[in-house]
Amino acid sequence: MKRYTLLILMALATLSAKAQHEAQQWFEQANAAYNAGNYDSALMLYDRITDANLESAPLYLNMGNTHYKMRNYPMAIYCYEKALKLDPSNDDVHANLAIANLAIVDRIDEVPQSFIVKGWNTLKQAFSGRQWTVLSIVAFGLLLVSLFLFLRSGRMGWRKSGFFAGILMLVVFALSALFAAQQKRASLTEDHAIIITPTVTVKSTPNEASVDLFVLHEGTKVELLDHADGWNKVKIANGSIGWLQSETMLPF
Repeated sequence: MKRYTLLILMALATLSAKAQHEAQQWFEQANAAYNAGNYDSALMLYDRITDANLESAPLYLNMGNTHYKMRNYPMAIYCYEKALKLDPSNDDVHANLAIANLAIVDRIDEVPQSFIVKGWNTLKQAFSGRQWTVLSIVAFGLLLVSLFLFLRSGRMGWRKSGFFAGILMLVVFALSALFAAQQKRASLTEDHAIIITPTVTVKSTPNEASVDLFVLHEGTKVELLDHADGWNKVKIANGSIGWLQSETMLPF
């Protein structure tokens, strides 16, 4: 029984490696098609990769660029936002998202963040989730080295160095592990969406006959707060809240 299990695991591992190899080939072919101006072909190849349940920030960045070239700005914004969920530190994605947002109708001022919240978010987005994970492992290793110096060194100077270095590495380890976990959870949670319907009216309740609150246009980003009977409760950047039909948006 163990032998059969091992063979199955080996087959799955081989299939995974083969799928990844095919995905890499599709990615390179899609990039070549994009550079040649064949955007439909490029997008078809990029979609093959996501259909295989493989994703990365560079993939969504290139998909966003392709949609932008095709003037499908809502989908470009959607792809850029997907890329930022995987790597919020990617400067190219931030720059391209800002350009794509200039092409949509709605201009919504964000609610100002406090200095502490803004600083915390800036620090958290300084690295990708994978980079924070690597940093946490390195910090934990250095923490063990510092602890060894503090406990085993016969020199007072080394013991002091080990003590203070250990405190520093403990803080770095705790923060990096926390940020890695938060980014991983964010990448798996669909808590935002992009409006894909040209014009939608936000309602006061999840009912078509309820009061009209305000109008949104395609490409606008909303935060998802709740769901009920085919409707989503959403919040926009300025803090306004209302209900929209789920079919009018693409969650991410």
